[in-house]
Amino acid sequence: MALRRRSLIFLSILLSFSGILNGQSRREEAPIAEFRVIAMSDLATLFYDVDGKKEVIHAGLGAFSRLYPSPSNRRVVFYREDPNPDPRKPPIKATVADATLPSGEGPYLVLLISNPSPEGFPFSTLVIDHSLKVHPANNYRVFNFSKRRMAVRLAEKDMLLNRGESETVPYPDARKAWLKVAADEEGSWLVVTSSSHSVGSDSRTTVFIVDIPPSERDPDPKGVVARRMRERIVTDEFGEQHVK
Repeated sequence: MALRRRSLIFLSILLSFSGILNGQSRREEAPIAEFRVIAMSDLATLFYDVDGKKEVIHAGLGAFSRLYPSPSNRRVVFYREDPNPDPRKPPIKATVADATLPSGEGPYLVLLISNPSPEGFPFSTLVIDHSLKVHPANNYRVFNFSKRRMAVRLAEKDMLLNRGESETVPYPDARKAWLKVAADEEGSWLVVTSSSHSVGSDSRTTVFIVDIPPSERDPDPKGVVARRMRERIVTDEFGEQHVK
């Protein structure tokens, strides 16, 4: 009888210890992050796999994709499906880009940038922290992806952005905001775009400044395109904000 009682006590302690370890393990597991995709050049439909399921990604120039869940290892392998020479077999997966999300909560923004080099994947990637902590509601976030330095005036704030740099600007109180951009042309400044747009609320706006691609008619264009993407921000019943 005493032996049985000791066995039950030992089993109870073991189960309690196991429960503590399992709870700690669950707390230490990184939450599954979400991400959006935007292509910096024309791009067809892509795919990626998460938990054995194929997800379809529609990435374009003018808007963010919807939010997608990341794989548990946070490595996102983008691929296209090429026809299989054997029609009886499934399409061939051809990897076009690869991105690993950081360990934070996110969400993240994955930029797909055309790779002119014959080496590597057709697209390189840039992962940007797109969380509300980094880019709060009712703020602009301006990125300079031009090959030139840019002087930017937005909502009465002046910025000087080197290539790849970004800065956050609060929404103004006015109903409209002006965006003016001048490019550094070897020491002189050339105004390359100037436009106004309406100011929203319960949202945030990302602005990408990119060079106009060369063409036969204009092999060395000086102009830029300022792509604006607005996202809606909602507040739940607990006062937490979320990106829609």
